[in-house]
Amino acid sequence: MAARTAILTGVAGGWGRAVLDRFAEQGWNVCATARGAVELPEGVLVVAADLTDPAAAETVVERCLDRFGAVDALACVAGGFREMGPFHESAPEDWHAMLRINLDTAYTITRAALRPMIEAGSGSIVYVSSRAAIRPFAGAGSYIVSKAAVIALMQAVDAEVRKQGIRANAIMPSIVDTPQNRRQSPDADVSRWTTGDQLARVIEWLCGEDSAPLSGGTIPAYGRA
Repeated sequence: MAARTAILTGVAGGWGRAVLDRFAEQGWNVCATARGAVELPEGVLVVAADLTDPAAAETVVERCLDRFGAVDALACVAGGFREMGPFHESAPEDWHAMLRINLDTAYTITRAALRPMIEAGSGSIVYVSSRAAIRPFAGAGSYIVSKAAVIALMQAVDAEVRKQGIRANAIMPSIVDTPQNRRQSPDADVSRWTTGDQLARVIEWLCGEDSAPLSGGTIPAYGRA
């Protein structure tokens, strides 16, 4: 069987590298996006792109098609977290920053990747939301809204293209075991957190044929947190 091809965003930060490693281990062709120069395994197509720019997202898909000839899957891992404090004291730039990095990046690359998927009549898209989208907490309104919007984006995409053979799902992690999260929560029981490797396995499974009946799912990925 010919190797499948996936576009992966956000592989240079947080736990995103674990996603890239999982796809590579499973024999996928990988096109990875990054905002700057990064060192990734040989054979990975790395495209420098600011995915808040729709033209940059189009370039990523074009480069992927030129190299591999198809886009079978898309995993939108790019994102970030920023506290904004109480709404009435918050800075509008923090609000817009979270929408750009969590929602706009997913929208632009989805928009570009859907075209070859629709032509092929198949494909799978996985989004990364957050438990905070359905269990909000104080002080992070822009992050919470942006991650809730990611779920709405997934549902809208699913409604549009499911009958054309393209699946869309979202996972909702809670807190992930990363060096930054350990520094910020030094007294936490990290054994309850999910790991990047665990989330990577779920994302790769959702992109593959073994999960073929599943579309439109919002999937808790909390570990024991």
